[in-house]
Amino acid sequence: MVVQIAVIGSEKMVHEVMCLNQNKRIYIKPFIYEKPEESLKLVEEAKDYTVLFFTGPIPYYMAKEKIQEYNLPAVYIPFDELAFSLSLYHIQHAFGINPLKLSIDIPKKEVVYNILHELRLDTGSIFVKEFEDEINQHKYTDKIVQFHYDLWNNGETSFVLTSVQSVYNELQKLNIPSFRMMIPRKNMGATLEQAVTIGELLLSKSSQIAVGIVQIAEQHTQDHHDVKKLKVTIYGFLTEFARKMNASVKIVDEHTFMIYGTRGGVEQLTDQYRVFPLLNDLKEVNDVNINFGFGFGITVTEAEEHAQIGLYHAKKLNEHSVFIVTEEKKVIGPLNKKITKTFELQSQDERVLAVAKKTGISVSNISKIVNFTNLRHNHGFSASDLADYLQLSRRSAERMLKILVEKNYAEISGEEQPYQKGRPRSIYKINL
Repeated sequence: MVVQIAVIGSEKMVHEVMCLNQNKRIYIKPFIYEKPEESLKLVEEAKDYTVLFFTGPIPYYMAKEKIQEYNLPAVYIPFDELAFSLSLYHIQHAFGINPLKLSIDIPKKEVVYNILHELRLDTGSIFVKEFEDEINQHKYTDKIVQFHYDLWNNGETSFVLTSVQSVYNELQKLNIPSFRMMIPRKNMGATLEQAVTIGELLLSKSSQIAVGIVQIAEQHTQDHHDVKKLKVTIYGFLTEFARKMNASVKIVDEHTFMIYGTRGGVEQLTDQYRVFPLLNDLKEVNDVNINFGFGFGITVTEAEEHAQIGLYHAKKLNEHSVFIVTEEKKVIGPLNKKITKTFELQSQDERVLAVAKKTGISVSNISKIVNFTNLRHNHGFSASDLADYLQLSRRSAERMLKILVEKNYAEISGEEQPYQKGRPRSIYKINL
């Protein structure tokens, strides 16, 4: 299978990356921008490619939220010490530029200071602007150009080193002496290899076996007037669904169906585990609950075991629901919700394992709590908030939080009183 890589960057950089590729099993599609601010829109256009390859950190950070939203694999060429050293050497020996009166923009200013300290150069007249996540992403180029212009216009600097092609283009229009930092071929080649490795791994994963177990809640079918008609209706929906993912459907009994396909088919139809269109079709079957558990695995047996785990989680909800369990025992679901949750049934994270051991709370629940706090960016929450996320009773959530507070893994950071009557609720923060 061919690894399809979408290269997002300036025309010059995209061309250089494409010239590096000598592998016929790699297809590179260029997505060119004038300014890195356009990378967000280009991600939308390139999201169906195997891997996104950004020609620098800035366009990657510009589009990071969209990349995470779509769960897209992405890499970028780093601006590291090697890139800065080569650029500094070049302007000294090719242009005769004194390196002591510079303004520089770079994703991480430590890169600059590490090299300058190694060279024992005075940093007093060197001005460094690093990328800020909170910067206005619609006017990034303009902000950086203004930073350099003000310093140059005030006579504080005599030369600019920029890491952004669009900034260099604007500086040239203003006749400000400047140089676009060099990106070593070593860095480009290493990043391309990284993209190919990720792509090959994803393609091998997409051909993994996927098994789906679909079950009609038995307590509902006992009271259903026409079980056979219900079974035929659902089988029709499943057959059409399986056709779209090139899978097959098998009837197990009056309540259960099996779907056999590939991980790639499931990922495509669910838009990387975010939606499950079949649930919309099942809205007309509103007097019974249909539960789906999908599992991935190297073998059919492993995939079926994971599908059973997915079905177990789906059956806990009193509605049509879908859960997916990967070969790493990562549980994803329920699908078709505003927020799709992910948690681990097992963990290699020593911190999670240590917390679980010290508190007596399961590894699964500790992993869920970590994901919950990450989703909320560790903002304060109530026991009810946590209970809703974990799908537990409020009392169970309060019991867990009490243990975490006692073990110093959580703290009460305040109170809220959403209603005039009743006791105020404690607001918690997690310290994991």
